[in-house]
Amino acid sequence: MHRNLLGVEDVLINPLIAVRDIHFVSSVIVAGIVFFDLFVASPTLRRGAAMAMFRNRTARIFWIGLFVSILSGFAWLCLLSARIASKPIEEVVADGTIWIVLSRTQFGFAWELRFLFAAMLAVSLWLRSAGSPSLWRRFPATLSAGAFLGSLAFAGHGQEGLGFERDIHLAADFLHLIAAGLWLGGLIPLALLLVYLRRFREETWTSVACDAASRFSNLGILAVGVLLISGTINAAFLIGGMQSLIDTRYGQLLLLKMTLFAAMVCLAGINRQYLLPRLCNKAGIDLSTRTVQWLVRSALAETALGLGVVIIVGMLGVMAPATDMATHLH
Repeated sequence: MHRNLLGVEDVLINPLIAVRDIHFVSSVIVAGIVFFDLFVASPTLRRGAAMAMFRNRTARIFWIGLFVSILSGFAWLCLLSARIASKPIEEVVADGTIWIVLSRTQFGFAWELRFLFAAMLAVSLWLRSAGSPSLWRRFPATLSAGAFLGSLAFAGHGQEGLGFERDIHLAADFLHLIAAGLWLGGLIPLALLLVYLRRFREETWTSVACDAASRFSNLGILAVGVLLISGTINAAFLIGGMQSLIDTRYGQLLLLKMTLFAAMVCLAGINRQYLLPRLCNKAGIDLSTRTVQWLVRSALAETALGLGVVIIVGMLGVMAPATDMATHLH
C-alpha cells in the first residue's frame, strides 16, 4: 500500500490535521471580520451603543483569531518539519531543521510570506484603530487579509503541479479561500451585529438590520458562485472521474464536504427568500425581533456546517488526491 493512502483512523488521530483545522478556521474568521467590516458593517452602521459593542467584540475576536492563526501556523511548520526529517518536534526546533524548512523549501517560503501578511494585517488594523475608519484606512487591511487567507493555497494540493495547470489550480484555490472568507468568515460578525441591533433597539435599527442582512446576502451569492466554479476546477484536478468519488476515501470525504456545503446553501436560500423579506417589509417591532432571532440562529447553524467543511478540508489536505489513490487501487 502506498504510504500516502491514509486510513480514516490514521487521519482522525493525526495531530497535523487538528493544527491545520485550527489554522484554517482562525484565518477564515480573521479575514471574514475584515471583509465584513468593509462590505457590510461600515456602510450600514452609525454611531450608537450597538455599533460600539459590535466594534469592540469583533476587534477582540480578530486579535484572538490572529494570535491563534500565527501560533497554529508555527505549529504546522514544526509538525511538517518533524515529518520531513522523521524526528521529534523538539529536535527539529533545537537542531535548526525547522529553519532549513522555512528558508529552503517552497512551503517555508509560503509561510514566510504568510507571516509577513499577518504582520501587515496587524499593523493596518492598529493604524486604522488609531484614526478615523475612512476607506483608505480600511483598504490596506482588506488587501492584507485577502493575501493572508489566499496564500493558504500554497499549502494545499494546488502547489504540487507543474506549469500552466499548477497556476490554474493555485488561482482556483486562492479564489476558493477568499470566497470562504467572505461567506463563512462573515457569519459570526453578522450574527453579532444582528444580536446587538436587536438588544439595543436604537432608532431605525430594523432598517439597519435589513440593510446589513441584504448586503451580506448579496455578498453570499457572489461567494457561492465563486466557490462552485473554483471547487469544480479543483475537483477536476484532484478527482479525475466520478467513479473516484465513490471508490476512494478522498472522494467519499469530498462528497461529505459537498453535502455540508449544499446544506449551507439551502439555509442561505431560506434566509434570502423568506426571512429577509419579512425583516425588510416593516411589519412591526415584534415580527422584526423574531425574524432577527431566526436569522441569528440560521447564521449559527451555517457556521456549524462550515466548521464541518473546514474539518474535512484539514483531513483532505494530508491525504493523497483521488487521482493518485485510484491509481494505486487499480
